[in-house]
Parts: sequence; structure tokens; C-alpha cells
Amino acid sequence: MTPVDFIGMGFFLAVFFGYQRIAQLVGRGKNVNALMHQTRRVWMQRLMERPDRIVDAALTGHTVNSMSFFSSATILVVAGLLGVLGQAEAAQKVLGGWVFVAHSSATIFQLKLIGLIAIFVYGFFRFTWALRQYNYCCALIGAAPLAKNDYPHRLELADQMAIVYTSALTAFGGGIRCYYFGLAWIAWLVDPLAFIAAILGILIVLLRRQVYSDSHMAIRRFVELNPPEELTRDARD
Repeated sequence: MTPVDFIGMGFFLAVFFGYQRIAQLVGRGKNVNALMHQTRRVWMQRLMERPDRIVDAALTGHTVNSMSFFSSATILVVAGLLGVLGQAEAAQKVLGGWVFVAHSSATIFQLKLIGLIAIFVYGFFRFTWALRQYNYCCALIGAAPLAKNDYPHRLELADQMAIVYTSALTAFGGGIRCYYFGLAWIAWLVDPLAFIAAILGILIVLLRRQVYSDSHMAIRRFVELNPPEELTRDARD
């Protein structure tokens, strides 16, 4: 392990676990994730006004299927990496024969593979936690008061439902990012400088989508034109 390897490892950990904070700072609280939370608040408020929730249940079910798919795919990725770890010496010799791959010992190669496995195991836990929270969302939709029911705390209930939805999708997004940063980790098998460059490149791509993409501008304008209703003090009381 060279000093550049340790710098790359520290940079990776800072970006991987601090990405949400970085996106908030760069977007000044107006990144896509924050704007989508406001959109979900509007959605839950509209849900309270509808006599039936077939559309809402269908939208929720579609996302649950996506989460289930990624959970299963991540387990297969982990199983494949464990197979490579069992043949680490042979894999290290194959990579060592490539001209552009920096030389490393078999032990360091195995440690890098274990780190890659840990990333995807973390992603699996994020996906399964997102899936559980989406099941909670289904229960909240089913328990929401009827449209004709004169319930006094509709806006507050809608806010709580939006919080659970956002928490579920935040966990789902964390699992998706494991695939992005897993690609950066693979670059470490080639060269530590390639590792740092890959982390920086992925960070730029993700931040651009969160703050400077066309989708961000459209969602931001949507929220400006269709803001959620705010709770008043009287409504809380």
C-alpha cells in the first residue's frame, strides 16, 4: 500500500459516506432529492383528496418491484465476487499480465476484493431496508383517512407519509450509488491514481444530475408552480 493508495481510500470513504451532505451543500438545499421530497408531500396531500387510491397503489408497487430486482441482483454480484475471491491468485496473475495494471501483492489484491464485496453487501442492506420501508408506505396508504372523512390532521398525516417515502427512496438511492462507486473501486485494481480519478469522475456525474441537469430544472420549476400546502399553527392544534 503506497501513500497514494491511502489517499485514495480516504477520499473514497469521504465521498461515499458524505455524498448526501455534499449534494446538499452544492445544491444549497435545492437538489433533486430535496425537491422530490416536496413533490411527494404534494402527492400525499392529493392522495388524501382522492376517493380511491388505485393509482397511488400502482405507483408504489412499481417501485417495490424495482427494489426487489436490485436486491436480488446485488446478491448475485456478491456471490460472483466471492467466487473470484476464492480464485484470487489466478485472477491477480491475469490482471498482473496487463501492461496498464500497477503491480501489487496477492494479499493486497484480496483485500481490495474484500472491500468491493463489502460495498455490495452494504448496498444489499440499503435495498432491503428500502423495501421494508416501502411496505410501511403501503400500510400508510391503506390506513389514510377517506376523502369524505372530515379528519382534522390531513396535512400532518400527508407530511408523515412523505417522510417515510423519502426515507425509503433515500435508502434505495444509497444502494444504487454502491454500483457507481463499485466501478470506482474496480479502478483501484488497475492503479491508485485511476481510483482517485474514477471517484472524482463519478462524483461529478452524480452532482451534475442532482443540481445541474435538465430534470433538476424541470422539477424545481414544478415545485415552484405546485408547492405543497403548509401546516398552520391552527392546523397543528
